[in-house]
Amino acid sequence: MKWGAWGAKFSTGAYEQMIKDCLSIGVTTFDHADIYGDYTTEEEFGKVLKKEPSLRQHMQIVTKCGIQMMSSHRPQHTIKSYDTSYTHIIESVEQSLRNLATDHIDCLLIHRPDPLLNADEVAIAFEQLQQQGKVLQFGVSNFRKWQVDLLRSRFPVSVNQVECSVLHLDPFADGTLDQCQQHGLTAMA
Repeated sequence: MKWGAWGAKFSTGAYEQMIKDCLSIGVTTFDHADIYGDYTTEEEFGKVLKKEPSLRQHMQIVTKCGIQMMSSHRPQHTIKSYDTSYTHIIESVEQSLRNLATDHIDCLLIHRPDPLLNADEVAIAFEQLQQQGKVLQFGVSNFRKWQVDLLRSRFPVSVNQVECSVLHLDPFADGTLDQCQQHGLTAMA
């Protein structure tokens, strides 16, 4: 989130060096979201993969969709909102694949709970993307336990990305991490 326009403003060379430095010490998961860097960070990261496609086989790419920010990069978004519709999920994944210069995403997360989320519609999109080999696993980010349970009732959820740190201990006490263990979900802090 902080490598691009929202932070370090890395050049392509700086992205390349950071990616190689991470891989050299065993950090292989790269967590993205379509909105990061005002919709620019995925593409900036992808420039490195276009230049050196062999790097892709050494990493896991995670990205998120579902938030619609107002941005000059997305002029069709007229208000900040959440969209977990079938159409938005499919279009977001296609854009992320182009941006990241890859043929698949290792794990796609719904970025935030959408008050209008239709679990059946999300499941249809996820099943299609998995059958096409475009996404290998699915998960959620910033979801409550009962929201995870709703989605789990429709399709396999593999990852739950939660705010968890020495400054935010709630997942240790509210059952979030227990739920991950109970159902075999990977907890991403």
